[in-house]
Amino acid sequence: MADLLQHWQLATKPFEATWDTRFYHRSPQHQEALDRLLYLANERTMSVGLLTGDIGCGKTITSAMLAESLDPCSFVVVSCENSGFSFDELLQYILRQLEPDADHLPESKFGRCEHLKALCESAAERGRHVIILLDEAQDIPEDTLRQLGWLTNFNGNGRPLLTLLLIGQPPLRRLVNSNQAIQQRIGLRFHLMPLSEADTAAYVAHRLKAAGHADGSLFDADTLAHLHHLSRGIPREINRTAKLCLEHAWASGAEKVSAQTLHDVACDLYRQDQLLGMSTVISCAT
Repeated sequence: MADLLQHWQLATKPFEATWDTRFYHRSPQHQEALDRLLYLANERTMSVGLLTGDIGCGKTITSAMLAESLDPCSFVVVSCENSGFSFDELLQYILRQLEPDADHLPESKFGRCEHLKALCESAAERGRHVIILLDEAQDIPEDTLRQLGWLTNFNGNGRPLLTLLLIGQPPLRRLVNSNQAIQQRIGLRFHLMPLSEADTAAYVAHRLKAAGHADGSLFDADTLAHLHHLSRGIPREINRTAKLCLEHAWASGAEKVSAQTLHDVACDLYRQDQLLGMSTVISCAT
């Protein structure tokens, strides 16, 4: 029996939980988000940007596309995958990314801030602008967010020396709105929504083609409509369900993923979720 990739005529698995930018689907809203973020970066006059969206809607891969799209001769990009730390910890991480070969960092918080400013000034002298991407920013402590505002005061020739991009789930908007100093500095906001039914179908086809399939037509139209309903158009849920469908249909020797395959997978997911819920209740009770 052919393995899964041979069976589906794929070069790689199409629905893995990775942020591989080869699989980035430029839906209308994701393209708009990327275009706006590129504008934020290239404008160099806006201190803070805000990208929000529900869990699994594509915020992280969109920010990865932003980093990949920026010319390294014009930008220095620092990506923090998790931001729920103290200001000093984030500051140390940023400095280590900007200056990985440095033997030591200044000991005081003031010294580290001044060193970061000097690095940003040095980059600006070479025509490069510093972009700091802070993912999972809804977890940033309030005091850390307040102190991050200090970095937006770095200025050279009347222009900001760096741009912060805050990326996170909807609670991030409430966090930002509670801090007037940061809220007033935000030059761009964008909120990613779940995909429409048409975009869900296009998303699945795109990922299959990016994985090596000739035309991305392994799911029929009816199956895709049900997949959209089941996943609510959330890319991460689409990936999880579509991956299981490919595996189930392959094990059954099917030539395409049918609505029945999706139904079987959905029922299994429901049973697993129910068991997880029961175990959680039992754990809480004990």
